Amino acid sequence: MKKKVIIHSMYLKNMDSFIDYYKKNGLDKWIKLIKIESGKSKISTDYIKKIYYTLFRNYDAIVSDYPTTLLENKKATSIAMGHGTAIKRFPSTAELKHKKNLKLSKTVKSADYFVTTSDRQNNLEYRNPILDQYSNNEYISLGLPKNDYYFDEKNVINTNKKIREKLGFLDNQFIVVYAPTWRDFKSGNERITKNDLIKINKLLKELNGYLIYRPHPLGGTFDGDILEELKLENIIPSSSIDIDLFETLCISNALISDYSSIAIEYLPLKKPVLFFLFDQEEYEVERGIEFDYLDSSISPGVVVKTVDELINELNNVIENKYQDSYWVNRRKICLENHYKYPDGKSAERIWKLILKELT
Repeated sequence: MKKKVIIHSMYLKNMDSFIDYYKKNGLDKWIKLIKIESGKSKISTDYIKKIYYTLFRNYDAIVSDYPTTLLENKKATSIAMGHGTAIKRFPSTAELKHKKNLKLSKTVKSADYFVTTSDRQNNLEYRNPILDQYSNNEYISLGLPKNDYYFDEKNVINTNKKIREKLGFLDNQFIVVYAPTWRDFKSGNERITKNDLIKINKLLKELNGYLIYRPHPLGGTFDGDILEELKLENIIPSSSIDIDLFETLCISNALISDYSSIAIEYLPLKKPVLFFLFDQEEYEVERGIEFDYLDSSISPGVVVKTVDELINELNNVIENKYQDSYWVNRRKICLENHYKYPDGKSAERIWKLILKELT
């Protein structure tokens, strides 16, 4: 009888390399892979599968990048991981004060293994006195399957070519992605205004550049409807183009972010990063930050606090002033510090762990 391995994710594309390894190495001959995308609606097949395996627990191993009670099966090998890499405190102390969030986090701590990208992250993710008292995890820095995508240089080049052609972008047009994280608190700081967007758009037009605004699904730093109202030609909401996050990052020439793990996910692409931290002090108090933006060994980008600073550095980025030897080497060092194995073989290492456990 085949062994059963569950792969559980909010977004199954994050697990593409894990699934590909299974197919390419003939594991289907003795392992049945059960895929569950947790973000699907309650009437979906995935939801029914999740309920079935939660009730009957007849599986031999599970890999999940999102909290789930499926990890609590003591008869199965359970491997948990985050769907990103900690920059902000995750989970925050405030989140753990809510029973539902604490319960979800405890499912992660019940897993046999917790997978990270580096030994540094072993001390950060799902680590605090509240959670560690429930911990059953052995932390192992094997890497996250979702990041394997960006280490395949040929794949990145092909994706860039295909998606630029699809969207009508030329090779010489500079594309910046702005991907801020969600603020789960009401900020007292002024975010980006209409006038700010008009000034940014003016610069982009002058330099033959475009900005794709890709906020967190729960909210960004300005209302995307403003872009529809202003009809700015060079600032594009991601909701208006049919491409996923992987494709968005592959066509980009640079990234603007803040406390999101996307800045670490971006490192294998070896491109410039700007950190727009207009509310850093407030965010530190409300959420917590596990990242020193001034440490050149872990922070791959320039910090800006105001829109004027952002516009100035955006100009520098488009003019390729962050492609000199200092910044190329700094990003390389950061990559090596955030990825114990910067090789795109995370899925292979996780499968080897599973096979060792099953045999």
